[in-house]
Amino acid sequence: MVTFAREKRTKGRVKRELVVKVKVGQETKQVYMIDISPGGMKVGGVLLKLTIGEQVEVSIIQGSETITFAGIVRRQDGTYHINRIGREGKTFFIQISDTRFSEFVNGKFPT
Repeated sequence: MVTFAREKRTKGRVKRELVVKVKVGQETKQVYMIDISPGGMKVGGVLLKLTIGEQVEVSIIQGSETITFAGIVRRQDGTYHINRIGREGKTFFIQISDTRFSEFVNGKFPT
């Protein structure tokens, strides 16, 4: 089946499943990055519960390097099959406005 719908994104995206930690208040949760773009990332987890509008701290772990950014939960994106763990998980989009984040994305995941 072919879909002739117009692409809604103005920029490309890279799908990756990297380990990410999301800190909400005093609690830190390990989640998986599913999709990343210069404006933010989609994360997912089996028991993940985030609230729309909630401020979070996102730590991206890549090898021995950990980079932290502040973000805001903008939407819930339903469920997604996370290949890394072989299960369905709830997904959320976290908007990150920090210019360091867009530089990180463009440097690590060029499209």
